[in-house]
Amino acid sequence: MNPTVSASQILKGRVLTRHVTQQKTGLSLEYVLATASGPVIVEIPEQEHVCFIRTTDEGLLSEHRELSNIRCKRLPLRNFQRENVSALYCSDIRQQRNLIRVAKDQAIELYESDIKAEHRFLIERFIALDTEFIGHYVDAKQGIEPRFIAKKARPAELVQPLKAISLDFECSFSGELYSVGLYGQTENGAVFEKVIMVGQPQEVEVNYIQWVNNEVALIHELVAWFKEYDPDIIIGWSVVTFDLALLYRRAKHHGIALAIGRNNQNLSWKVEDKYRPETLSLYGRVVLDGIDWLKAAFYQFDRYSLEFVSRTLLDEGKAIDNVGNRMDEINDLFANDKPALAHYNLTESRLVWDIFKKTQLFDFAIERAKLTGLELGRVGASVAAFMNLYLPHLHRSGYVAPSTPASDGIESPGGYVMDSVPGLYKHILVLDFKSLYPSIIRTFLIDPKGLVESVQEDDSETVAGYLGASFSRKTPILPQLIKHLSEQREQAKANQDAPLSQAIKIIMNSLYGVLGSRGCVFHDAKLASSITMRGHEIMKQTRSWIEEEGFEVIYGDTDSTFVWLGNDYDEQQVQATGKRLASKVNQQWRQKLTDDFKLESFLELEFETHFEQFFMPTLRGSAEGSKKRYVGTKLTVKGEKELIFKGMEQVRSDWSPLARRVQYELYERLFNHQDVEGYIKSTIEKLNRGAYSEELIFVKNLRRNLEDYTAKSSPHLKAARLLFDATNDESVTKRGARIEYVMTISGAEPVSHQTSPIDFDYYINRQLGPIAEPILSIMNKSFSQVTSNQMTLI
Repeated sequence: MNPTVSASQILKGRVLTRHVTQQKTGLSLEYVLATASGPVIVEIPEQEHVCFIRTTDEGLLSEHRELSNIRCKRLPLRNFQRENVSALYCSDIRQQRNLIRVAKDQAIELYESDIKAEHRFLIERFIALDTEFIGHYVDAKQGIEPRFIAKKARPAELVQPLKAISLDFECSFSGELYSVGLYGQTENGAVFEKVIMVGQPQEVEVNYIQWVNNEVALIHELVAWFKEYDPDIIIGWSVVTFDLALLYRRAKHHGIALAIGRNNQNLSWKVEDKYRPETLSLYGRVVLDGIDWLKAAFYQFDRYSLEFVSRTLLDEGKAIDNVGNRMDEINDLFANDKPALAHYNLTESRLVWDIFKKTQLFDFAIERAKLTGLELGRVGASVAAFMNLYLPHLHRSGYVAPSTPASDGIESPGGYVMDSVPGLYKHILVLDFKSLYPSIIRTFLIDPKGLVESVQEDDSETVAGYLGASFSRKTPILPQLIKHLSEQREQAKANQDAPLSQAIKIIMNSLYGVLGSRGCVFHDAKLASSITMRGHEIMKQTRSWIEEEGFEVIYGDTDSTFVWLGNDYDEQQVQATGKRLASKVNQQWRQKLTDDFKLESFLELEFETHFEQFFMPTLRGSAEGSKKRYVGTKLTVKGEKELIFKGMEQVRSDWSPLARRVQYELYERLFNHQDVEGYIKSTIEKLNRGAYSEELIFVKNLRRNLEDYTAKSSPHLKAARLLFDATNDESVTKRGARIEYVMTISGAEPVSHQTSPIDFDYYINRQLGPIAEPILSIMNKSFSQVTSNQMTLI
C-alpha cells in the first residue's frame, strides 16, 4: 500500500532504516521513515564521508594520485594531543576506502574514519529516532514509497505508532517450508491472524488459513502479503538466525526474488552465509528478536526457549503435546492434521507477540533508540551509543575523538568486594548507592575531554582522580550527559514509564563499562580507575561511618553494604534505622565533598532491602567467608516471605532440578528451625530407591554447532554426540539444540537413549553434597557424616 502524501516542505517521522548509495554527484543518504501517512523514503543528495587528519600530515596524502579528488579543509578542531586537525571529505565510497588503505600503509593517523556517513549526518544534528526533514517531494514511481528530497534535518518529538507483525515458520527436518504464521494488531486494535499453509482446503474451513499448492507458492504469497500489510517491525523468536535465514535459503533454492523489503528491495545479507542480526539487510523494516531484546532489557531466564519463557511470563506454552520431540509431531500434523499445525504455528507467533506486550519490549526498543541514536532494532552496541551521545558535544568543544585508546596495558581494578563475615544472622539491612558509577562520574567530573584539558590548568581548576589523573571543572561533557539522563529517569519514574526508566538505567550503567573497554577509542585506565578506585574509597568510608554508629558491616559488594542490626528489632525499628543510616551517610558525603573537594555530592545511599534472616556461607573447604554468595528471607509487598538466592546453585542452570529443589527446602527448614539432617537422610534414601527420576534430568542448549566446540568433555556435549550416533539426526548437533541427559555409571547419556543405570553416587556427592555442606557446617556437622550414617542403614 502506498499512502497519499501531500507536497509539503516539512516531513516528520521515525527513522526505521539508514542507507547510503553512490551517485555521480556524491553520496546519497537514504532514510526510510514511518510517518503519519505511511512510509516515505527521504533522500539527501550530494553528501560526503568525513574524517579528520593532523593538519601537519596533509601533505603526505598529496603524493597519492588516487586521493587527488579528496577535499581538505582546515577547521578549528584539535585532537587530544592539542594538535590542529583538518577535515577530509570523500564524495566517493571507493575514494574513502583508498584513503583508509593509504593512511594505514603510511602510518598516518585518521580520526573518526569508521563513522558511516548515514550515521554521522544524524549524530551531528542530535537526531536519534524522531526527526523533521525540510525539503520537497518528488514524483514517485508506481508501486514504491513516496520520495522526499531533504536539504535540512532537525530532531523532533513524536508520538508515531509503528505497525508490527510476529512471524514464525514451520518446516520439515530438511528445512522445506510447511507454513508461516503471522500475528499482530491492526491500526484500530483488532487482532490480525493469518497462516499461509501448503496443502489443500479442508472440510472444516479455518478463516485464518490461506492454502497454497507448494513451497514456491507459499514464498510468493508471503512476498505479496508483505507489500499489502506493509509492517514497520517484524518480531519473532530467533527470527533472524532461523526464520529469515530459512526463508532466504529456500527462496534462493527456488530462484525467487525475496522482495519483502520496502521499495521492492530484496532481503539480503552483508556477509554470505552469516545469518546474524548485524549482517541482515532489510530495506525499510526493523527486525526485533525476542531473545536478544529480553537480554537487552536485562530479563534473565534459566533457558531462553519460547516454551520456557512463555510458561514463565504468560503461564502458557506451545499448542503441542510433546515439545521435546516437536519435529516428529510437526511432521505428523503436516501429514495428517494441517489445521492443527496451523493452530500451533499461529500460537507460536501469538506467544511472541504476548511476550513483547507483557514485557513492554516494543516501548523499550523505541525508547532506547530515542536515547542513544542507535538504529531501531540494534541490540548491544554500548560503544556506538556512547559515541552517538558524546561526539557532537565533543566537536562543539573543539575536539575530535582519538583514533585509538590511550591505555598501554595498565588496567583499572574492578568493583569493591569486601571480605564477608560468614554466619547465620537476623535483621540484615542492605544499603545501596543509587547508580554508583554514574554518580561518581557526575560528582567527580570524570570526563575524557576534562582529562585532556586539565593538563594545562591549575590544581585549583581541577579535580584529582587516580593514576595521576585530574579533571577540569570547566564545561565537562560526560557529567552533564549523566545529569540529563538522571533527570529524564526521575521524570520517567514519576510518569510510571517503566520502559523509558529501564532504558535510561541500562545506558547510564553502561558508561563506565565503555570507558573501561579497549574497544572504545576513549578508553583510558586513568578514566576507568578514577571511577572504580573512587568507588573503593566510597565503600570503605561508608563502612567506617556505619560502624561508628555501632553496627557491624558483614559484607560489601560494588555498591551494596550489608549491615547487621542485631537480633532484637521489630519491623518498625528496622525501617526507621535503615532510613536514618542512609540519610546520615548521605549528609556526611555532602559535607566531606564540600570540605575536601568543593564539589556537590550526587552520591545517594538508599535503604534497599531488609533480610529478616540471612545466611552468608564460607568458601568450600575453608573458614573464610564467601563473596557474591548468600541466601536470605524478606517480605514481599504482599507481606509474604520470599527466599532470595544470590550466586548459589539455585540460580544456576547447570544443576539438576533435584539439587535446586532440595537446596530451596534446606534453607526453608534452616530459617524455620526445622529438621535439616533428617530431611537430607530421607532424600538420599528416596533417591537410591529411584523416587526422583524426573528430577535427575539436566537440560542444556548447544550454544554453537557441536563440531565447533574446542573442549569436548562437557556432559551435554557427550550426550549430544551419543544422541546423534543413535538417531543420525543432525539437528541435535546444531546451535540451539536442546539436550536432555542424565548422569549414569557410564557418564552422561541422553534421556531418550539411556543404556546404563543412573549413577546415584554422582547425584549424592556432586549435586546434593555441595548444597548441603554449608548448612551442615554451621550445625558442626558434615555431609560425609550424614551420608556415611545413612549408608550404614541401607
